[in-house]
Amino acid sequence: MNKERVILIGSSTGGPGHIDKIIKALKKDFTGSIVIAQHMSPHFIESFARQIGTITHLSVSVVMDGMILQPSSIYVCSGDCRLIQSNHRIVFEHNTAHDTIYTPDIDTLFLSVSQLPSLKRMGIILTGIGDDGSRGALALFNSGGECMFESEESAIVYGMPRRALELVPDAKVGSLDQIIEAICHFEEL
Repeated sequence: MNKERVILIGSSTGGPGHIDKIIKALKKDFTGSIVIAQHMSPHFIESFARQIGTITHLSVSVVMDGMILQPSSIYVCSGDCRLIQSNHRIVFEHNTAHDTIYTPDIDTLFLSVSQLPSLKRMGIILTGIGDDGSRGALALFNSGGECMFESEESAIVYGMPRRALELVPDAKVGSLDQIIEAICHFEEL
């Protein structure tokens, strides 16, 4: 039996355009789940999710506490989002009160998914300033999840992918186009 597949995407500066390109490239028969943690003011998350919904046939939702992870769906985090196992289902825990300098916090998302070996997991760190996602990517990689970081050549800002690669030197690195290819391949496994 195939495991449920989840692709985590963490990004910051320059991320929305890169995310659009990824979503547009998804095949019509995509059955995985995508969870996006894009650094953005909570006031803009709803419109960001609506915009993603205009370029895909998949269901797109802003994460709410207690939502169940579904196949063929895209979830956009607002505030801190975690995935946990509850009653044999994978559900979101949403905590808008968590104090962190990043909104949403990529590390929180990736760390939570590192605790869910029942899922086939892939973590992607795209363009962005800072180091958010690096600790979570390390935990995800060490727990058997796949990790891929955007290359300096295609990242608008190379801070987050660079820091993640420093902590996880054995992870894959690629251009945005190579990341899209990896997502398609991950879906087929």
